[in-house]
Amino acid sequence: MNNVICNYNNVSEHDMDLMFLQLFSSDEGFVRLFLDTVGIDDPSAKVESVELSKTDPKLGESDIVILLSVDNKKIALLIEDKIDAIAMPEQPERYIKRGKKAVSKGEYDEFYSFIVCTQKYYDEDKVAGKYPYMVSYECIRDYLSGNDSLLYSAYYQLIDQAICKSKSPRHVTLNEKANAFFRKYIEYKNSFYKDLDLRNKPDSNGYWAHYGTRLGEAYIYHKIQEGKVDLTFPGAAKKMAELGLVVEWLREHDHEDVRAEVTGKAGVIRFDVPPLNMELPFESSSEADVEICFDRISKLTDIANTFALAAKIATEK
Repeated sequence: MNNVICNYNNVSEHDMDLMFLQLFSSDEGFVRLFLDTVGIDDPSAKVESVELSKTDPKLGESDIVILLSVDNKKIALLIEDKIDAIAMPEQPERYIKRGKKAVSKGEYDEFYSFIVCTQKYYDEDKVAGKYPYMVSYECIRDYLSGNDSLLYSAYYQLIDQAICKSKSPRHVTLNEKANAFFRKYIEYKNSFYKDLDLRNKPDSNGYWAHYGTRLGEAYIYHKIQEGKVDLTFPGAAKKMAELGLVVEWLREHDHEDVRAEVTGKAGVIRFDVPPLNMELPFESSSEADVEICFDRISKLTDIANTFALAAKIATEK
């Protein structure tokens, strides 16, 4: 393979999901890895759509949903992607329930439920073994190694680094109350703020809800129990004078309650919001307080995305 070194620095499952989306959309050989696993050898099989983070309000989220046309039938692949996150005990069953519900609604005719993970994760995690089908990261890495393009070299290095990360998994203690709160938090977000790019998996404690933006490496943390919403600029602690000018401009344009802070090596643009107690049910939180939190997340997202658009326009020739 072409040897351009790509250092991804802490690969996330979201990174992998995006790579898989691109491969399912463009590479018939990659799709064939999954079809061969379930015994579908029909050459007419064609991918019609790919969807990330498809969520049912009551039954949770499928990481990736692939809809295929096979011999005049609609077939779905429902895929859970894992690097080292904790596997929730009922997660495989929820995939089956979501698939059956979609079939009953006529969204597709049949479905196959997969987990995609390293062989080590599959061998050591009892919940992983409950998925009907599995395709390993190692199998995908072997497939990618057969393509000599620069793009596939980048893909190969991404999944290789994910495999290395999985060899030393993080051992996170799941707080059941916090997780139950966070799942309801996600449902609220999906109902009223669908466009916000929440990056946390549902099977996490979610103390710091992580949102993506279009502004380079900038991201948003909602520190739920601390009562803070931060637009975070990694490495910007040395540029607080510049960040202060941005905050000054924002204050002059209807954002009087925003301020700049240093957090570690990062600089943040921060809103204070009502703290929410994750040891209590989400429903016990004040509706007004929850709305304030999401309003501030939405405002910071709009600010970041507007700056990103302006920067893009400025660089166009």
